[in-house]
Amino acid sequence: MTRQRIDPEWRAFERLVARIERDAASRDATVASPDRIRCRYSGRLREVDASLRTVDGKLTTIECRKRRARQDVTWIEQLATKKNSLGADHTIAVSASGFTPAARNIAAVHGIALKDLRQIEEADLNPNLNLDFVLFTHKSAALVGAELRFAASTPWTVPRPGEGDLQLDNDCDLLAPIFHHVEDGRRWSIDDLWRQLQDAVDPFSGLEKGAPPVIRSVCFPYPGTVEVDTPSGPRRLGDVVLSIALAITVEPVWKSDTAKIQYGEKYRQGLQRLEFESAHTCDPWRIALQLPSDAIDRQSMVVASDWPAQR
Repeated sequence: MTRQRIDPEWRAFERLVARIERDAASRDATVASPDRIRCRYSGRLREVDASLRTVDGKLTTIECRKRRARQDVTWIEQLATKKNSLGADHTIAVSASGFTPAARNIAAVHGIALKDLRQIEEADLNPNLNLDFVLFTHKSAALVGAELRFAASTPWTVPRPGEGDLQLDNDCDLLAPIFHHVEDGRRWSIDDLWRQLQDAVDPFSGLEKGAPPVIRSVCFPYPGTVEVDTPSGPRRLGDVVLSIALAITVEPVWKSDTAKIQYGEKYRQGLQRLEFESAHTCDPWRIALQLPSDAIDRQSMVVASDWPAQR
């Protein structure tokens, strides 16, 4: 199973804010998190938790804090100085614990928008956020066998199971470049063979979702120009047969297990977000619904997804 990346709480908080602002912005806006922006006075790059840029050149910097205490004047004054140094048109400060009255007064003076982000209960969600579950499907592949046939003077034939000259261990290093072309020196691994297979065909074609794994075999023949590293030294290779257990699993994520978010400025219409997240991927796959908290229908709803590029 793929090990899921686990961000520190503060970083996960920043990423969540960036996703909310991205989905609330116009289609031509660009959100980056984190971002590095050059200071107008020192010339050095300074990091911000997130930034939002529009096509007309406007820059909004976004700074976040996930702490227990309400944020006070000190942080807001720091952000005011930073906003000026970076030449930002707008700055948004986001807190998971709110702001002191003095901080709100200072923010108003410096034109800094203060937004609160908090988790809410399912009963507090806008009734239009009524998606009960999302089904994520995952393709999985596990090597269950790798057989090598060395080059021979006899005519090549389709290999049969157990006919190989060398059986690689199931725990062998799939990334090790054990194959090499004797003429041009190129090297590649079993993992590279798997990628070549996916470029040529869909190895999962015809598999039923949720069914037990199916073992499929594929043969890579070579015309005597490839060697393979073996425990006894390099050997001229005839072909490689990989046996792979393939499956398409189904992962249900229920509404009760989702992130339910209230986000926005005090005394103003905010946003609500319902975010379904897969637990089975390194960079999580997400489906999110977002709309104004007081929306009376779904016309203003944004449906967003995050699908990190993976092979």
